[in-house]
Parts: sequence; C-alpha cells; structure tokens
Amino acid sequence: MAIFDNHFHLRPSGLGVAAASQFEKAGGTALMLTHSPYDDIPIRTADDYAQAFDRTLSLADAVRRETRLQVFVALGPYPIDLLPLQASTGLAAATEVLRGGIEIAARHVADGMAVALGEVGRPHFPVDEEVWRASNAILAYAMETARDLGCPVVLHTEDPSADTFREFAAMADRAGLRREKVVKHHSTVLDAHDAYDGIVPSVLAKEDLIERAVRAGGSFLLETDYIDDPRRPGAVLGPATVPRKTRALLERGVLTEDLAAQIHEEIPERTYGINLR
Repeated sequence: MAIFDNHFHLRPSGLGVAAASQFEKAGGTALMLTHSPYDDIPIRTADDYAQAFDRTLSLADAVRRETRLQVFVALGPYPIDLLPLQASTGLAAATEVLRGGIEIAARHVADGMAVALGEVGRPHFPVDEEVWRASNAILAYAMETARDLGCPVVLHTEDPSADTFREFAAMADRAGLRREKVVKHHSTVLDAHDAYDGIVPSVLAKEDLIERAVRAGGSFLLETDYIDDPRRPGAVLGPATVPRKTRALLERGVLTEDLAAQIHEEIPERTYGINLR
C-alpha cells in the first residue's frame, strides 16, 4: 500500500534529503513537495519566483536520486509574500508580482515538472480589507489558471469553518474549477464530510484529528506540513509521522485497510492525476 504525505517542505538549510529518507524508512512511499519561501531568495519581482521554484524542483530531483520515493511537486507564490511586497512597491504592483509567480508555476505544471499550484491563497491572520480583497483576487486567478491547466490548487488560508468551505466552493465554481481539484492544506476537521462542500481536506497527522476525520466520513488526505527549519526541528510534525500514525491506527482498528487505501492512494490519485500503485 502507498503511504502518501500530502504536504512536505524541504530546505537546503535543513535536513533536506535526510528528512525524506526518514519518511521512507518509516514506511512512506510518496510525498507532495510543496514550495515554500527561501530566506536567501527574497521576492522582489516575478522573476525571483523562477529561481525559487527551480530550487524546489532541484530538491525534488535530489530526493528521487537518493531514495526510492515518488516525489510530486506543488509550486506557487506563498500568500504572505504580498505583505512585504506591498510595503516596498504598493499593493497593485505587489499583486502583479504574485500573479506573475502563478504564471511561472503554471509553466512548470504544463511541462510536467509540477502537478499542482500551491500553496496559494490568503494570509492565515487578520489583515486589512484591501489586502484581503487583493489576496482573494490572486486566489481567483490561481483557480482560473488551474482550470485551464486541469490541475489542482493547494490552499493556504486561515483555519476554515463550514462557511469558509462554502466560500471556497463558490470561488471554484466561479472560476470553472472542479471543487475536487481544490485542496485545503492544514484543514480544520469538520463534524460531517458534507460540510466541506466538495473541497478536499488535508488533515494534520495527529491521532485525535484523524479519528475525528474518520468519524466525519473518512474522505481526506494526510499531511505533516513538515517545514524543515533547523530553528524548529520536527515542526509542524516530524517527517516520519504519516507512516507511523497510519500504521498505529491500522493496528488499533481506527483505520481499515480500505480506508487507508482511500486516503493514501485513491484520493491523491483522483485529486492530482498521479499514479501511486
């Protein structure tokens, strides 16, 4: 059976390939390497995203060379990039830089180097109304771009409620993007699966959250959101967490073999158009 971590970051300044090796040694077979900012590549223009994305793709190649893992890549401009750019260039110019980042990421999806746009979205903390509107406009552009590419978007946002999921579903509908192509990274676990309104929840691999997600209907992805930051070792969750928790919950009967296959094979394959078997 595949064991898939849906949201995993790597950095040259962190463990890098060694973190992916920990995942593999614990029983992991595939991961979604999701782009995140690099301190030494500040974003001033859209062209800076080209350099940053190239690093993420290079890290993916290094993991493929040195492990037997399947590595898939999500690329996109981190939503928080808008704030320092706004301070230096103004909001309109900052918005264009992030839109340019989406366009560069889209080219990598089109050439098969990445399978999703992400993480994209809006700040996970309160911002003024002008920044909120601009962030939502950038997100809408990402969804429209994903529609044209036939790929998913991976969302970075505030912790969502059922109302927030309805908002995401409506945004996807307006963009013409199928709801099952919208993945909410670091998802809140809701009490009923219908409350996700067709959006795909990606849940942190903590036992209490997994148990609640199973009770709610069982259709979800698992992630560590491992950030590979030497200043925060093991954050958000350690690289071996998904395989270890999956095995433990199978042994306890919380997960059945069929449900584990759904989480680790069927949903990722359907969402991303990948083959994990």
